[in-house]
Amino acid sequence: MSSEIIEVKQLTKKFKAKVAVDNVDFKIRKGEIFGLIGPNGAGKSTLLKMIGGLIYPSSGKIHLFDHAVQENHSYFERMGLLIENTGVYPNYSAYKNLDLIAISYGLKDRQRYINDLLKLVGLDRTHKKKVKNFSMGMKQRLGIAVALIGSPDVLILDEPINGLDPQGISEIRKLILDLNKTGITIIISSHILEELSKVATKYVILHHGKVIENISKEELLLQCENRIELEVDEAKMAIPILEKNLGIQRYKVINERIIHIHDTHVESQQIVKTLAENGVFVHYITKHKQSLEQYFLERTGSGGDTHD
Repeated sequence: MSSEIIEVKQLTKKFKAKVAVDNVDFKIRKGEIFGLIGPNGAGKSTLLKMIGGLIYPSSGKIHLFDHAVQENHSYFERMGLLIENTGVYPNYSAYKNLDLIAISYGLKDRQRYINDLLKLVGLDRTHKKKVKNFSMGMKQRLGIAVALIGSPDVLILDEPINGLDPQGISEIRKLILDLNKTGITIIISSHILEELSKVATKYVILHHGKVIENISKEELLLQCENRIELEVDEAKMAIPILEKNLGIQRYKVINERIIHIHDTHVESQQIVKTLAENGVFVHYITKHKQSLEQYFLERTGSGGDTHD
């Protein structure tokens, strides 16, 4: 089996005249924390429901674990889902809710299994407390516990931090990272890139149902890192000078005229002076600083100028 355990090809979902998901393509590797980022209404939940087998695509293909899947395919059973409502009984305890689901799964040694699961999600001290008296964060952790019954290979979480206070967000973040360390591949959606960046290893930005960017964590952080943007007549003439005279090693050539310099030990005036002394004219040079949220807003058409 290849390292890609999920692949979607030209995946589309239409609701009458509305196209919720529009020809989406991406791959998810085993062990990744895959971040699906997009504003409200971008199609995130619809996309996750198709991957989890809750709704059928209008067109396109889904491959799970190297197999093309159709309706009611058994490979969907290897998914654990927390999408929209948790679907638990508010007048029952966390233990009782999990026990009812475990019975439906036909699990053996349920008491030990459920106690281990409650401990894993940090609800082992809730005892007989009814779910209706849980905090929002506790309800989200219970929802994750429900999704983990049956030991899925893939955990799908739709906006798991939505509406949580800072402590709740921190608890869910730690739980996601701990679960990933056990080998579970996690797909998590959010409209908050700043928070998603603390857990995800790869990102797809979704806007109006379309994928507008597919980027790794390293690439994303590089895009948002402080840098100097430089335009010269010919980048290929400037690069050897920058390397030899200023010791610049971390840079990216954007095109034949523009260079992004990520080394922080040099100042703009040093660069201009050194290039001028070696016969390279600088058209413009500017410092660039961009937050993750600015980057996201810029990609989805809501951002402004991010230069200092």
